[in-house]
Amino acid sequence: MFPVTVAGISMGGGSNPSLMHMDPICLCPGPYGIDMPGIGMTFWEPTFLAEVARTPGCMSTLGGTQVLTGYDSLTSNQTYGSGRGDSSVTRMQIHWYIYPLFSVLNMMSSLGCMNTSGFNLADLTEVDATWQDDTWTSIAFPESALFANPVGALSCIPDAVASAAGRPLDMMFWCQGSQGVVYPLTGSSTTHSSPQGGNLHVLGKYMQRKTRMAGLLSTTGPWAECQSVYLPNMIRSQYRIDPVAPVDSNQTAVLGMSEFRWGMLPPANTAVRTDSAFLIWVGKQCCAL
Repeated sequence: MFPVTVAGISMGGGSNPSLMHMDPICLCPGPYGIDMPGIGMTFWEPTFLAEVARTPGCMSTLGGTQVLTGYDSLTSNQTYGSGRGDSSVTRMQIHWYIYPLFSVLNMMSSLGCMNTSGFNLADLTEVDATWQDDTWTSIAFPESALFANPVGALSCIPDAVASAAGRPLDMMFWCQGSQGVVYPLTGSSTTHSSPQGGNLHVLGKYMQRKTRMAGLLSTTGPWAECQSVYLPNMIRSQYRIDPVAPVDSNQTAVLGMSEFRWGMLPPANTAVRTDSAFLIWVGKQCCAL
């Protein structure tokens, strides 16, 4: 949750992305359309839990519970290395949970801008046919034709450098740092260096897709001082990613950060053919009235 800033005073150490800022005193619409003054705050809230699964319907964070049958054809071979042909592409599934940990623990519940929902399984990509097919998804998101090519991948070099330092370039929405281009927005990945990098790549593709469909809102930036707003592309810097499975990691990642910084040291350097689970922290701006 740190750093936390209250009225311009930072606590807990660390730093926030440049877009995540609140003035000490803020104004937001109150009752009867009258702007009300408040205290500007920023903090990080654990909000989502995502499983990147190779076996359809296998809920790894729920003890391996199987909730789907008849989807065996979607099982991923999760091939990595310098393979050629079809085996060089990995296709994974996402299981998306609403996981408002602060709300569950009744922490900071008096703040009006806190997420007060409960734990919930919100999405399974196995039942979404467009997640399995690059062609259909490219029709739904036609900008794929602009970015899902070698030129698009080459343009992501500056973002890869910035993401390695934990500062992704939000304006390059088609990029995911060292993992490459996020398009097409399906479960396929050609990131072959490791299962960790490939799984983070698929998670980023899902989150960009969910942002386009208004499932994830912008919570940082001057446009989000009073409430979360819809933006057509994801603000990657407003998310922190904590790997929690197959092994917990004490290194927080951002989308696009090389797995050599967070996932390639023992015991996190697991063998191939593995699921991953990530706890997703969301940067929040709050005008506490």
